[in-house]
Amino acid sequence: MEETKKEEKVEEPKVEIPKVEKKVEEPKTKDKLVLKNVLGKEVKKEDYFYKGVVPAGFKGTCGNPVDREDLVELFHKVFKPKDNILFYKQQDKEVYIVIIPIKYSTSIGDFNDSIEGDFQKHAISFLTEGSVNLDTMRKKLERINNFVNYSDR
Repeated sequence: MEETKKEEKVEEPKVEIPKVEKKVEEPKTKDKLVLKNVLGKEVKKEDYFYKGVVPAGFKGTCGNPVDREDLVELFHKVFKPKDNILFYKQQDKEVYIVIIPIKYSTSIGDFNDSIEGDFQKHAISFLTEGSVNLDTMRKKLERINNFVNYSDR
């Protein structure tokens, strides 16, 4: 006698796999660069950088606004505070950087095919930390005036 075996379909138990929702992480924003003039007031990036684009490494290269009172006072004898010309010092060197607003710049603009982020800056360096001579600093600051076009005042 032959038994007929019925093939039974074995149903596998249904296992529900919980759906894991992936969190979409927002891209981390870079440190927001805050430009300040020598009076400590915040100024617009667009006023200093071509097309408002800050060049890579600007913050590390240019450091922070100068806050030494005697240097700021000297700076104001050469440049008017209302013109918002920036005066920065590198963090690790006795190098001072003067950044001219685009509206006064003589070498940045659409007409000379500037690359994005270009800005007009002038560096004044001294040999060692603390070796700033105020007379020399003034002479160097006064030379920068040749590169500033104040016609948009």
